[in-house]
Amino acid sequence: MRPARLATASILLDEPPSYPSRCIDRCLEMIDRAGDAQADIVLLPEEPDVVGCRADHVPDLPEPIPGGATLAQFAQRARDNNIYVAYSQRERAGDRIYNTGVLLDRKGELVGTYRKMHLAPGEEDEVLPGDLGYPVFECDFGRVGMGICMDIHYPEMWRILALKGAHALLFPTMCIDYTGDHIESIVNARAIDNQVYLVSSHFVMQPFLAGRSMGHSRIVDPYGRSLADTSHRPGLVFADVDLDAGYETWYTGELKKRYPTLKDCYLGMRRPETYYELIEQQSETPAWQTALDLSHAARGA
Repeated sequence: MRPARLATASILLDEPPSYPSRCIDRCLEMIDRAGDAQADIVLLPEEPDVVGCRADHVPDLPEPIPGGATLAQFAQRARDNNIYVAYSQRERAGDRIYNTGVLLDRKGELVGTYRKMHLAPGEEDEVLPGDLGYPVFECDFGRVGMGICMDIHYPEMWRILALKGAHALLFPTMCIDYTGDHIESIVNARAIDNQVYLVSSHFVMQPFLAGRSMGHSRIVDPYGRSLADTSHRPGLVFADVDLDAGYETWYTGELKKRYPTLKDCYLGMRRPETYYELIEQQSETPAWQTALDLSHAARGA
């Protein structure tokens, strides 16, 4: 067994924006609450320093990691509460700016960072895509990997994290416009395909309306089922899990020995030698782009 108590927060985003963002203090409060509940790790949303901040101050936000004031506040709360803390913030590295995921340990020490690889439309005007690859971090309760917001749409990176041995995947985000099950379905799929627990953390606006931050921070099991969900409101939820508890296959005999769990099956039966088209250099317009161009042309005709 590998028991762990996972926690995730839905952080209230209100108006008008302020400097510093009120989301910072709300995240710090959630760390305290998660610590009181003796969680092993708490996940907070994407860039609480940026979200809710006045636009004229956003250029002033990037800080070195480690060494900045934002990380120092989160580190102090991690230390005070004996808890791992994960979130993302705006990072300055020399003259380069990144959206950087941060993992702090129970002593407030920096375990590691992940720089967001897949930027959302328009985000590339403010930050650069990541250059640290897809790290997996060792915690005293298990191994975790992280992707940030737009990353959820790129299944290749989540499979890499699973192949590197991640027991749980962390997904801090600022997704908006919850219209049914779009993001929830994708999160469920990433958990199922990789047979891992997936934890998401969102902002929320009240009352919730389409086009606003949606809440629904969740803890999802390897079957794609929600073990905990904040719904459309701010708050904190927990799930006690066994990170080693894989779902058994229905096979018997020799097949059962070879593929005892769905994870053994899904990851063990991969055919990477057939996936070369994913990484081939494309010398001409790819087929998907041609099809998209034709579709746009037809609609404009």
